[in-house]
Amino acid sequence: MGATFAYVLLCHVDAEAVLATARRVRELSPSAHVLLRHAQRPGFLEAPAARAAGAEVLASRLRPHWGHWSLVAAQLEALAEARHRWDPDWTVVVSGQDHPVRDLSAWEREVVASGADALLRPDERDYDERWRRCWHRVPGQGAAATALLRAAARLERLGGREPALHRAGGRTWMLSHPRHGAPPLPYRKGSFWATLSREAVAALLAAGQDRALRGFFASTLLPDESFAHSVLHAAPHLRVAPAPTSYTAFVGGDLAHPRTLEVGDVPAARASGAPFARKVVRGPGDAFARAVDDLVDAERSASPER
Repeated sequence: MGATFAYVLLCHVDAEAVLATARRVRELSPSAHVLLRHAQRPGFLEAPAARAAGAEVLASRLRPHWGHWSLVAAQLEALAEARHRWDPDWTVVVSGQDHPVRDLSAWEREVVASGADALLRPDERDYDERWRRCWHRVPGQGAAATALLRAAARLERLGGREPALHRAGGRTWMLSHPRHGAPPLPYRKGSFWATLSREAVAALLAAGQDRALRGFFASTLLPDESFAHSVLHAAPHLRVAPAPTSYTAFVGGDLAHPRTLEVGDVPAARASGAPFARKVVRGPGDAFARAVDDLVDAERSASPER
């Protein structure tokens, strides 16, 4: 019996596109499990529709916020749920706006043969400011937001060398102050989307229960991009391989949000080696999905493994 795979899709918009991705995953990997994790209102993704697409639903009460520890918590919640339901050999974490760009069955064989425990796309640039300062997300409104904004103004009046209040992206504001002491483990950063062995999942879930580790990463900037990379690279019994799980394209130097993929992005997505690409949005991304599906189906038809 071959290795078992579970695909976890973290979803928040466009249920029909999510279901289409689930169906495509099951076409390309018929024995795989698919978990659709979301925190939207009832009716967004119902269990019968998911079952018809070959998937299961995790409707969570935990609503993640961009740039916040809640994104890591959502990932850990989904990993724990996939382990509870199926205990797969490998768990693949992608977005609900991802679309497969490779034959997943063939890619899964490559993953197993790699000898790695985790496939992560690293970012080796210097991000010291993300952990040398403590970062706190400012609530959108209310008394808590007012108190934090007043505290930020007071810190600035005291003559801090850097502004204490920062715009972290869109309408998200962060309050920061210098951190004292070294991090509990070496800080590393990279893509949130990941391919994880059973052992790597266990390491992440254990680290998520460690109060000191959780407190440190929750007070860093964009912890979703650093928690898994830092924890897994620091585990001496795990081998982490630098490989992408999801291809993304950005507009110019804006690395905060990936742009919608178009048919012209197919060659780059395929050349990346990643099994998925995002974001593929219904309407603007339909031509991309059709083109990449045709290429993958042609490869599958010609493959001697089938």
